Amino acid sequence: MSILESAFSRMFSSPQERGVSTLINDFSPYFSYGGIGTSNIKVKESLKLAAVFNAVEQISNDLAKTPFALYQDINGNKERLVNHSADFIVSKQPNYLMTPYTFKKLIGVSLPLRGNCLFEIISYNNGYPESVKYIPWDDVTDVVLSKGEMFYYVNGYSKPLMSSEVLHFKQFSLNGLVGISTITFACMQLNLALKTQEFATVNLDNKGVRQGVVETDKVIKDKPGIVKAWRAAMGEKSADRVVVLDEGMKFNPITITPQELQIIEQQKFNIEDIARWFNIAPHKIKSLEQSTNNNIEQQSLDHVSDTIQPLVTNIEQEFTKKLLSSKERTTCYFKGNINVLLRADIKSRGEYYSKMGTIGVYSRNEIRRKEDENNGPDLLDEYLTPTNTYTEKQIENNLRNSKNEKNPSA
Repeated sequence: MSILESAFSRMFSSPQERGVSTLINDFSPYFSYGGIGTSNIKVKESLKLAAVFNAVEQISNDLAKTPFALYQDINGNKERLVNHSADFIVSKQPNYLMTPYTFKKLIGVSLPLRGNCLFEIISYNNGYPESVKYIPWDDVTDVVLSKGEMFYYVNGYSKPLMSSEVLHFKQFSLNGLVGISTITFACMQLNLALKTQEFATVNLDNKGVRQGVVETDKVIKDKPGIVKAWRAAMGEKSADRVVVLDEGMKFNPITITPQELQIIEQQKFNIEDIARWFNIAPHKIKSLEQSTNNNIEQQSLDHVSDTIQPLVTNIEQEFTKKLLSSKERTTCYFKGNINVLLRADIKSRGEYYSKMGTIGVYSRNEIRRKEDENNGPDLLDEYLTPTNTYTEKQIENNLRNSKNEKNPSA
């Protein structure tokens, strides 16, 4: 038996026999597969809440809109490596079934709902990445840490996948190796929100009629008949239905009303709490009560910096670590351009470009490229410098050049 076969034979045995740490089993109370802890809420059930669905949709859409590209740092200048296979995967075609948008959106959906997102890296014979294959986190049966290497046991795979063979994006983590979903921690709050929503639905189905008892001081001989008559009357779909209680009978409800439960107030609270769980501004999930024209722009900036930027950084580093060789990582890196999420109205964008172009941060051709315009004349590649910000050396050079032009023989 070869060394490799011997190693794999140990992997196929149980974790106890292997003498290794199984990350999923050790932390199983925190993980989200089909169900969540002791609550009966499931991931798909949580998406029935409009605030949860919209939070995941907004985060995944913003992540999907963020373009990623591979760059190389050459003496302080970055150069786009468009011919590298890793850049092609990230920016053009992750695999023949997905576009870059759906690839990134899948990551944005899986992380908050599952805590993890896994892709197998398919490589060419020369070792360069060719494509990536999505692996649903529910198909991962175990994650094992053995001698400094992680192994992923996946349904349908005859051998475990090593960490170098997968892109593993993880969200909040207690060990830095396997993520935990937002749904896992928020299950109690989300369960309350679902129950509130269910109560409102049932109350509407029952047309506001509640459970209760019929009281009377007299002895009633035909009790089943009274119950049957009551149900028949209350089951009518007519809006002008009338129920008559005679013989001094009274109906006393035994359930609490939506008003007593403060359903509307509870639903508003649930929306705000869901926004906190998903670290997203309330206005992004269409809750505008606390938003004004003055603060909504700042909230949008906070959304990019506090919600999207951490995800982008997470993905940048995983791409760089797994899709590049150790030698390439010394000068090459992936970068997600979140500027596309910060595009304001034309007036604000024009003022921004004007300032950046005037102080020499961008050349005018660079500004044109940012607006998806073709390059202008070569003159527009020159950087502008305001005359009132010249250094003493620049002033001296300008004076010297001016004197030389006036007196060439000097």
